Order: sequence, then C-alpha cells, then structure tokens
Amino acid sequence: IAHIILPVVCSLPVQAFLLWDSPVAASIQEQYCESLPPVTNHTGPQCNASVDLIGTCWPRSAVGQLVARPCPEYFYGVRYNTTNNGYRECLANGSWAARVNYSQCQEILSEEKKSKLHYHIAVIINYLGHCVSLGALLVAFVLFMRLRSIRCLRNIIHWNLITAFILRNATWFVVQLTMNPEVHESNVVWCRLVTAAYNYFHVTNFFWMFGEGCYLHTAIVLTYSTDKLRKWMFICIGWCIPFPIIVAWAIGKLYYDNEKCWFGKRAGVYTDYIYQGPMILVLLINFIFLFNIVRILMTKLRASTTSETIQYRKAVKATLVLLPLLGITYMLFFVNPGEDEISRIVFIYFNSFLESFQGFFVSVFYCFLNSEVRSAVRKRWHRWQDKHSIRARVARAMSIPTSPTRVSFHSIKQSTAV
Repeated sequence: IAHIILPVVCSLPVQAFLLWDSPVAASIQEQYCESLPPVTNHTGPQCNASVDLIGTCWPRSAVGQLVARPCPEYFYGVRYNTTNNGYRECLANGSWAARVNYSQCQEILSEEKKSKLHYHIAVIINYLGHCVSLGALLVAFVLFMRLRSIRCLRNIIHWNLITAFILRNATWFVVQLTMNPEVHESNVVWCRLVTAAYNYFHVTNFFWMFGEGCYLHTAIVLTYSTDKLRKWMFICIGWCIPFPIIVAWAIGKLYYDNEKCWFGKRAGVYTDYIYQGPMILVLLINFIFLFNIVRILMTKLRASTTSETIQYRKAVKATLVLLPLLGITYMLFFVNPGEDEISRIVFIYFNSFLESFQGFFVSVFYCFLNSEVRSAVRKRWHRWQDKHSIRARVARAMSIPTSPTRVSFHSIKQSTAV
C-alpha cells in the first residue's frame, strides 16, 4: 500500500478536547467530525470519519493513505505541541487502523519543569564527575606515594596538588550528603566548619597551581635556579597561606553574614571576596607566568632536545591545559549567562562538567601521562614479573621427585659384585 502523508489543517477547538469526557460533548464532536470535508476528493473506497479515544477527529479518507492530524492541545491536563502530528492509516478494507501513532506528540514543559530537569541533570553530572575524579586522584596519590624513585621537587608539587584535590572532592561529598534545608536554617556550628573546610581546600587547589607555575617559571625562565628552591617554600605557599585567608573569611561571615551554614551571600555583603580575591590574583599571576614561559620556550628551547627540556615542555603543555580548566571554570561564576534559555543551559552543563572533572584532568596530565611515573610503573611491573617467574622456576625445580629406588638398586648391584 502506498503511504502518502497528507497533513490536515482543520482541527477541533480546545474546548472539544476538554469536554470529551461527557456523552453530549462526544456526540457533538462526532457530528463535527462528520461535517468535515474528506482529505482528498476520491470516489473510491473510503474510511468513514472517526473520533479516536483521545478525541482526535479523523475525516473521511481514501483507503491506503496515512493521514496526519495535529497533536491534541491538551490531554489529561497536559499541554502538547500542536505543530507536530499524529498519524493513522486508512486500511484497504475501509476501516481505520486500531493504533494511532502519537510518538511525535511531545509534552510542552513549563519553565519550572525545564529548570528542574536541567538542575537534576547537572546534579547527576556533578556526582559522576566527582566520583570519577576522586577515583583517579586516589590512584594517582598511591602511585606518587609508592614510587619513591621519582621523588623530586617537581613531582612532590604534583603530589601535593593531587592531595589538595582529593581533600576538596572528599569535603564536596560531605557537603552534599550532610547539608539539607533543615541544617541550612539551623546554621549549626559543625555545618559552618564543613563549609570553611571546603573553601579552605578550594583555595589550596589554586595556591598549589600557583606553586606549579612558580616552579616552571623558575626552571625555564630563571635557568638553573631550581637548586635554590626548597620543599618547605611550596608547603608554605600551598597549605599555610590559604589558612589565614579562610580564618579572615570565617570571621567576616561570623559577624556580617552568619546564616545558612555560610553558603551563599547576603545582598550588599562581600565577605566571600576575602578568599575569592586571592584566588583570582593567583590565577592572573599564573597566566603571566605561562605567557613568559611560552615566550622563552619559543625563542630559546626550540632547537634543544635534551631530556630535561622535553620534561619541561610536557609540563608546560599540561599546565596550559589545566590552567584554563581551573581558571575559566571559576571565572564562569562571575559571568551572567543572560536571559537566553540556551545560554543558561550551556552555562549550567559546561560549568558542572568542568567543575566536577577537574580532579580527573589533574590526575591524567600530572600523573598518568607523566613519563617518569609511567617508566617507574613499567620497571616495577617487569621486576614483579621477573620475581614471580624466578619463584615459579624454583618451585618447579623443587617439585621434581628424587629417585631413591634407582640409587638403592645401584648400591645393591655394587654390593653383589663384591
């Protein structure tokens, strides 16, 4: 049968759908449907006008045709998009197909429903990203802890950055699992401490990135000056400096915005800038570092092929990728996506993805793609294989049975000869 989609422009008024449950309305609707002209001027066999269970009118149509009708505007209180169509076939025997294809009829979601839907998807992305990041970070942490052969200042900085991300991800889960509207309203001491801990580890992430930038800048721009750098300097930068910043922020919150577990901010109160300001400053300094590093590499190290230079180049590539991930994500919080719906949706998803997967990217670029780590892991693996293969050979040798019977027979033979 040739199926020809014939759109029908006429449709029932909204009131007809709303009143379809009453017998009188059903009778009126059937009369209205009978009065409609046929879909095509055809003198042959036809399907009579019919109203389906949903209330859609199907006018007289020639057999073998696939008739299109606008989707119902309302059905059981749900509004649908009438620009799409439902389809029903007029069979060769002059009867309508029992099944109507309403698969293209889509519910029109209200703005509130859309917002809730996007919010739930963003929450799922956040949980997924933080889970993946935490798993990758823990693996990277164990590798740096176990591989003592690669212990140098550069990798110690990587290790501390990964540790800061682990603590931040862990406190994020604590916040998500313990904070609820009741806790927010009660503003108890422990919830404020959790918020302070989360913000502290958030700041340490940026200051350890600053440590990465400091080391690279010293190693490449100030050549051969890395010998003057000490581990305690970076410990102070990454772990110590953020502490008084968060203490100052907590005091400000306690006196000027002491509500809702110190989440969010009251209009006209700018205490959050006490810790956000240093984070932005650190990012700007890191971008300056990178600009200078790339300039030096392009002019002086282009022809060099030493292994040390290659390591620095790889580290710069990793930092170039990571800094936008860390910086741009944070800057997005200050950007107003505007009233456009698509802009707001892109803002929500893009922000949720980068915010939650930061730890994963840190692990990949600073550990899993680190040639020193990979080389040390391969050596450990080969050593383990060799060790177990030696044990297997020794075990097989020890399992070969001795031959006491043969020795006894030989001794007997000798004694007999004597």
